[in-house]
Amino acid sequence: MSETSARALHEALAAELRAAQGVAHVNVRAWADRASITHDTIYRILNGKRPVTVVELVTLCHAINDDPLELIQRAADRAGLSLSNAADEVVRSDRAQLALEAANLYGDLDGAYREARQALGKSGQLLPLREWRAFIDGAGSQALVTSLAAFLEVPAEYLLGQMSDDDERTKKLEARLRLAKSMRSLGVTRMAARSLDELEPEEIETVEATIRALIEREEGPQL
Repeated sequence: MSETSARALHEALAAELRAAQGVAHVNVRAWADRASITHDTIYRILNGKRPVTVVELVTLCHAINDDPLELIQRAADRAGLSLSNAADEVVRSDRAQLALEAANLYGDLDGAYREARQALGKSGQLLPLREWRAFIDGAGSQALVTSLAAFLEVPAEYLLGQMSDDDERTKKLEARLRLAKSMRSLGVTRMAARSLDELEPEEIETVEATIRALIEREEGPQL
């Protein structure tokens, strides 16, 4: 993508985020609280003073129940661009975040990086910080993502975006990851994979929804 196209895209993304904010009827400070992003950062993104990263885009969209892929498409239409590659990065970034959350690592990405670097180092692999950040943003190399998939105990093709959202394997895997995330919220750090394998995706989703409802009842809604 040329510098001119990149600038047009970032301006369009900022415009679509402003529009999404209006639809959601949320002020910047409330948005910042929901997304765990500083309000100053959000102001700068909305005003076009700096581009939004993939992770920030996904997080901001989720905080107001918007679909990041749809927002990107709207921005692409606004800017007159074709963004199939950018959309792929959003999918990969979203999946990387879910896998990290399920492993209880997303809340401390610096600590997660140290753990991942140590794990890969045991097999003689290096994990430069820039490549770790690329993985978080959905742009990591295939070799790196494959290694991190083993560390996170998820299929590499899932993190690489090679499994479609409609694939039954994807549905079951994501249901398991969401369940693991919810269970860890309750302090359960170990689960029997065998017992999960015996459940259908719909069953897992029902269990996950029940646990989420319990958490919300005890602690309030998890934004």
